Amino acid sequence: MGKKKADQKTILTFTVAECGEYHSLGKYYEGIQTLEEAVNLYQRIPPERMNGIPAFGINLHVEGTDKMEDVQADVLSGDEIDTGFISLIPELCGNPEVQEAIKEIIRRFPDKEVIDY
Repeated sequence: MGKKKADQKTILTFTVAECGEYHSLGKYYEGIQTLEEAVNLYQRIPPERMNGIPAFGINLHVEGTDKMEDVQADVLSGDEIDTGFISLIPELCGNPEVQEAIKEIIRRFPDKEVIDY
């Protein structure tokens, strides 16, 4: 990702994948504007259409940059919420909006194990 200038705004959106291993298998939703909408999509994945382990992710876009420079990471995959992985991605771990979203994902999915290393 290119260096973000101080005046460039970041835009946080969410992703939901029926198959976290290969997003192209099954349905993949991106550009989801609200956490609420993403949670609803994730919870409505029909069990009979599970092509793999479902995933819930975040996408960070820097305004004025190409979409190819976005940083996307699955946070929730199967039965785990991997906060440790996010801590390895500077653009995500240093963003307050991302950190708040992760806290809310943990709150919304209390049955998932939080992995933090």
